[in-house]
Order: sequence, then structure tokens, then C-alpha cells
Amino acid sequence: MIACTRCGRWHLDAEKIEGKRMSCTEVKRYWAKIREEHLRLKGHPAQITTDESGNWICMKCGDMLVKKPE
Repeated sequence: MIACTRCGRWHLDAEKIEGKRMSCTEVKRYWAKIREEHLRLKGHPAQITTDESGNWICMKCGDMLVKKPE
């Protein structure tokens, strides 16, 4: 799928990780779930970004949230 211009890599990576096509709403729910889980485990909301390797990490604490999909 060609991701929408608004979601871009967020959309494509979520689809690759989940192994299925997803709507933009499903992609937003996917990333919200990751943020909620990080908040539960670490006590702060995830500030999601990517590192030099392309893995999704929390900018605040540096913990890897999602490994870069192949």
C-alpha cells in the first residue's frame, strides 16, 4: 500500500509490523496502544521518534518501542 501523505512511514511501518493492511484509524490506534503501554511501564508518555538504525524509540528515555520492520 502507498501510505497517505499524512501518515507516511508511521503507516507503512505499522502495516509491516502487523503484517496486514490497515486504515489510518487502525494505524492511529496501533501507535496509541504503544504509547499507553510505555506510559504504563515507564511512567511517562512515549515521545516517539526513530534512532539512526530506524528503530522506533522514546526520545525521552531512549527505550526501543518497536524494532525497525524488515
